[in-house]
Amino acid sequence: MEKRKPLYILLLFALYLSSCENNVVNEDDGPFVGGCETEVSYSATIRPLINSRCMPCHNGDGSEPFAPDLTTFSDVERLAQRVKSETVSRRMPIGSTLSAAEINDIECWVDNGAPNN
Repeated sequence: MEKRKPLYILLLFALYLSSCENNVVNEDDGPFVGGCETEVSYSATIRPLINSRCMPCHNGDGSEPFAPDLTTFSDVERLAQRVKSETVSRRMPIGSTLSAAEINDIECWVDNGAPNN
């Protein structure tokens, strides 16, 4: 029995960690990240992010030869999946970082069909 004691303690600890009570998200912990609770607006959320974080390179002036132009909605819409994958993987923006909430907004906007709203 004494040899099994560490196993029982480990089992009890694992049960404690997997209990429902331990996995409850407290709504007071800040904004929801990791899912789409509300519709994300292109004009209010996505465009300002692009303007502040992407335009230094993706402004269409040709100074960055491999940077796709993101100056218009149609440019962004056409590249929406790529914008999502580059930001989710944190490859973009180069020289800057997006918060988890900003990345989540981009992901939700693209997953919702990249609407012009």
